Amino acid sequence: MEQMMNEWLQHRNVLENLLELIDDKHIDFKPWEEAMTFGELALHVAGWNDVFVSLVKSEEIVPPDIPECKTIEEIRKVVKAFTEKTKNTYESLTDADLEAVNSSSHPKLKGQKRRYLVAMYDHEIHHKGQLFLYARMVGVKEVPFFR
Repeated sequence: MEQMMNEWLQHRNVLENLLELIDDKHIDFKPWEEAMTFGELALHVAGWNDVFVSLVKSEEIVPPDIPECKTIEEIRKVVKAFTEKTKNTYESLTDADLEAVNSSSHPKLKGQKRRYLVAMYDHEIHHKGQLFLYARMVGVKEVPFFR
């Protein structure tokens, strides 16, 4: 459990570092009409990952309370708060929790509850990749290393 959490934290720290490179003028950037904006996508990643981790204990999907943010500083603070919340949730898990069989009806999630954490990890990486692309599209020259 601790190893999985630390690997996730490495990715989350990179997301937080990436947000330091973005200005207020770019938080509403989106590369196509139906896309989430840069700010929405960063908040989505941060908020929903706690849902995945919480599934290990509760097996309930409780959508996160994601506040509306008007500035990049607000987004950074909310992402940091979600990071801390998710870390605390993660720390409440045991190896036995991860090995228990889940009750998911989703075919790709069936099995041990650790699959929820693998899905969360994939979710973080997938959307972080999108955010790297968004950052490049708004002119960020040097992005942090992916991990």
